[in-house]
Amino acid sequence: MRHRRFDWVKFFVITGLIVLIIGAIGVYAKSLSPYQQLRGQAEKIATNRANLKTINGFWWYNRDKSYLTVAGNTKKNQAVYVVIQEKTGKVNILNQKSGITRQQALQQINQSASPKKILDASLGKRGSEFVWDIGYLSKSGKLNYVTYSFRSGEQLNAIKNL
Repeated sequence: MRHRRFDWVKFFVITGLIVLIIGAIGVYAKSLSPYQQLRGQAEKIATNRANLKTINGFWWYNRDKSYLTVAGNTKKNQAVYVVIQEKTGKVNILNQKSGITRQQALQQINQSASPKKILDASLGKRGSEFVWDIGYLSKSGKLNYVTYSFRSGEQLNAIKNL
């Protein structure tokens, strides 16, 4: 009867792969931590300042200034966007009926450009105006941005084929 020797090479390779996979998962989870922390803070501020009962959206707008936007319904069932300037903490509460919704902004870009993929659609503030900024890939794979006025839905700016 022949005894099998323990294959140390296989053992170390498999152990190394397991450690590598666990490490990669840890790095990925840690990279999401700042986003999750920011989202949690924004939701807490929005809940307190706008008396939100439910939260149904969160966007992080980064252009000339950084804004955190929380969408939700108040305890009086009013649909609102709570726009928080990240640096100062200044809060603006917008009634969703006073402008176009995220879905309406996405419909506009889908009708006008038929994008291959929407990358981001976030509500923020440029100057004194609240805007929807949408980043998308064209059918040819080029990067594009379009900005719509929150109040009127009018296209304010477009950057195409980057």
